[in-house]
Parts: sequence; structure tokens; C-alpha cells
Amino acid sequence: METTMRELKLAICSGARADAPAGQRDGEISIFTLDDDLKTIRLRARTQAAPSPSFLGWAEKTSTLYVASEIGVGDGRLTALDLSGPDPVERNHLSTGGNAAVHLCQDRTGKYIFVANYHGGPHAGPASVAVFSLKPDGAIDRLTATAVHQGHGPDRKRQKEPHCHSVMISPDNRLLVAADLGTDSLCLYRFDAARGAITLASELKLPPGTGPRHSVFHPSRPLLYVTGELSSTLLTVAVDSVAASGDLIGSMAATRQHAASRNYPSGIAVSPDGHFVLAANRGADRITVYWIDPESGTPTIRDETACGGLFPRAIRFDPSSRLLAVANQNSDDVCIFGWDFAKGALSAAPLAKIAIPRPLDMVFFD
Repeated sequence: METTMRELKLAICSGARADAPAGQRDGEISIFTLDDDLKTIRLRARTQAAPSPSFLGWAEKTSTLYVASEIGVGDGRLTALDLSGPDPVERNHLSTGGNAAVHLCQDRTGKYIFVANYHGGPHAGPASVAVFSLKPDGAIDRLTATAVHQGHGPDRKRQKEPHCHSVMISPDNRLLVAADLGTDSLCLYRFDAARGAITLASELKLPPGTGPRHSVFHPSRPLLYVTGELSSTLLTVAVDSVAASGDLIGSMAATRQHAASRNYPSGIAVSPDGHFVLAANRGADRITVYWIDPESGTPTIRDETACGGLFPRAIRFDPSSRLLAVANQNSDDVCIFGWDFAKGALSAAPLAKIAIPRPLDMVFFD
């Protein structure tokens, strides 16, 4: 009896090279299909419908790919792409009310989407965080709320002003955490899912010079893990979604490796069983695997694996969490590793590699 091989899809957003042809300087999104054994990888489609794509989100129910656009001048953009057919089709797009949209996440009901704007100011709207409602077909409905961050940090080059770098909603859909690299803070917002409104409840100040970048919630415990881009650390925060508060309970080095230049932690992911946290390190060019202590919830480094390229910006599990994709921005490739559930380990080397200019993020779907 023949078995049908599962086909997996991977959307990759890539930035533009300075020497790229004029029509390709805004970057693009490429859709690939991958067989189970990863021996056959095909380019399915490409689109430049979303300019300067920086971060992606997938809504399986509506077959919609959401794209945050890190546009250099003017407002950032949130785009909804319909991927139900052979080619991507733009549903619609809206301004994010701030400049350089760099991150997004959906609420747990799939009715709203949150966006982080790295800049606000004279060339764009002031919003650090924007909230949008979504239509039943996946199109973006309207802007329902915004928030503006204030402050700065000690790094004169990177922290002169607020730089919201990510947004993450709690598993119970009550608490939105916005990590601001510029102010060394986590802004904790109460989220009203009935109105799509956010209210700032507290601001957790991290050690000066931390530069929080991305965060991820533990799947079953009230814990948040955060990459400190400027301090090269991984932080553990205990959160209370009802009180909308957080406490820093742990911090450790992001890597044991000594990079020739500074190390900048970037993407982060947690295994579905909640036993491990993985973080990418740009500079050391390693993916660090941390074991999570079942009592304290704090992580310790278990292993480190070479990322297969240079400057890993983002990491993503596939839907089965048996594969991990790594976007190596400076070596122009996405590497796909195997993930061993039992051992809590990545394959020693990539199982497959996709050549693509300046990959910034990717997301699996099937």
C-alpha cells in the first residue's frame, strides 16, 4: 500500500540587496513547497505585494499570510495575502500608524492582530503598538487601538528613543507584552478582546542596556522568555496576566561562544512541550538550546548548534515541531534542521538549505 507524502509549505520574506535591480529593491516573499524527506524543494510563487517585508504571521483558518513592512520613510504597513490559490493575492493593506513595522502576532481568537513599530516620529505616525480587527475572510478590517512608548536607554546609538521590537499575547489572551529595545522595558497591556482595545497596566524595566528584542510565552506556565539583543542575554520573566504585571526572575548569557564581534540574540521559540527554549545568536552564529527547569521555570544552556550560515535573524518550528527553519540573513540562505523531541536536540547539521537573498523571517504552513 502506498503512503501519501505530506507536502509542507514555507513562506520566506527577504530583504533587498543594495545592488539588486531597481524593481527588486523592496524585497519580496517567496513560497516554497517541501516534501517530508526534504529532498524535493520547489519554488511555488513569488510576490512583491508587500514592500520591505520584515515579519510574517499565518492564519490557517483563512489561508492568510500577514506581513509587517519595515518601510524606511513614512508609515509602516500591514498586508494580508490570500495563499489559498496557486499564487499569492493581496486581500488588502493598512498603515500601522508608525514607522518600520517589524513584528506582529494574532490574538488567540484570530479576530485581531497586533503590530510593533520600531519607529514613530516626524516621518510617520507616533504609534509604537497598533491593533487591528480582522474580517471573517482574513482581510484587515480597521485600526482599533494604538499605544505610544516613551523613554530611552543608555546606548547612544541604539537607544536614543523608543524602539518597539515585538508584541506577544499571553495564552489566555488577556495580556499583551510589547518589548521595547529603545527603553529597556516590557510594556504590559490589558487586552479587551470585545473591543480590540489595549490599556497600559505596568511597565517592567529591565537592566539598563538590555535591549529586549523578541519574547515567547511558556505554553503552560506563567513565564515569558526574552532575548536581550544589546546585552546578549536570555531573560526569564514571571507574569501575572490577571494583574497585568511581570517580575524578572532570571538572566543568563545567550551563548557560551565568543564572537569575533558583538553577539546579538534575535529570534526565539519554545518547544510545544514546554521543556526547551531555543534562541538564535547573530555574531556567534549559533542556535542555543536551553533546558527549562521543571520547578523554577528558568532555563540553562544545554547545547549550541552552528546555524549553517551567518547572522541568524529568525527561527521557526514547523506545525509538527519536528523541523526548525533558520533565516541566515548574511549568508543568503534558510537552513532547515531536524528537532528531536526525545533528546531535546537539533540535528548536528542542516537537513536542507534554501538559497535566498537576505532572508528575514519565514513561516511554515500546510
